[in-house]
Amino acid sequence: MGGYIIRRLLLIIPTLFLVTITVFLLVRLIPGDVVDLMVGEQPGTAFGDKLSRAEIRHAMGLDAPAYVQYGRWLLGVFTRGDLGRSLWSNRPVVELIIEKFPVSMELGLIAIVTGLLIALPIGVYSAMRQDTPGDYLGRSLAIACISVPSFWLGTMVVVFPSVWWGWSPPLDYVPFFENPIANLRMFIIPGVILGMVMSGTSMRMTRTMMLEVLRQDYIRTAWAKGVNERIVILRHALRNALIPVVTIIGLQLPVLIGGSVILEQIFSLPGMGLLLLKVISMRDYTALSGINLIMAFLVLIINLGVDLTYGYLDPRVHYR
Repeated sequence: MGGYIIRRLLLIIPTLFLVTITVFLLVRLIPGDVVDLMVGEQPGTAFGDKLSRAEIRHAMGLDAPAYVQYGRWLLGVFTRGDLGRSLWSNRPVVELIIEKFPVSMELGLIAIVTGLLIALPIGVYSAMRQDTPGDYLGRSLAIACISVPSFWLGTMVVVFPSVWWGWSPPLDYVPFFENPIANLRMFIIPGVILGMVMSGTSMRMTRTMMLEVLRQDYIRTAWAKGVNERIVILRHALRNALIPVVTIIGLQLPVLIGGSVILEQIFSLPGMGLLLLKVISMRDYTALSGINLIMAFLVLIINLGVDLTYGYLDPRVHYR
């Protein structure tokens, strides 16, 4: 397994190189230029006084060829661990990420935990009680979770309670360590909404795989030997059924990193999603490249962790 992990870690380097160079080039193909935006909004930029386009471009190093700009940024990343500075605020990109990442992390954790607490019990119960009213109810709930967009549900939660009862979710962000109770009050509603939407796919996959595993010979043998139902389900059936479910969960885990842009906007959560949307709209090339590098790295690490989980769930899986 050690050799497999080393190869996967080494593979991250060329992958990140391709991701960063793709983003670096694509963002410059978006219509509009950061200099044009700054000319109209210079009082809000790091330059302050009125400068000509040529002076702004030179001050930010944008007068150099694209490959030179990319080389400078990449050299800073590998030699000093410096992701650069925002073209607008002149703040270090690392500082922006450290400020916004915990917000998306908290939202994502609540969503993932909520999704698992909904998907796994209902999926297992539906498989155990196939074609019963409880099964039909669970399948209907899964379809509803898949079909209902999170942004629509979030909008309804904000609008209708305020119209009917004069109540709306708290929209003033409070850091967790400043006031944990107020912080959780703000995060629990968007986190549960996002978790419900994410649970639909996992719920259906859990039910499907449990039905397949329950038909296996070793499960029939366990039933015939009189093994307790809870032991058969939890120790034998569920563990083998979780492998495809873990894959689905692995695809959902990037929400821990990038957050949900629309929900963050609806509930005024200053997370990575809103930050990414902002730097794209403002053509903040340096900030976008740095944020994208960190997000891509974390996604690759999560994928590696998901792959290693297969070996724990199924001893037949070997890494070479």
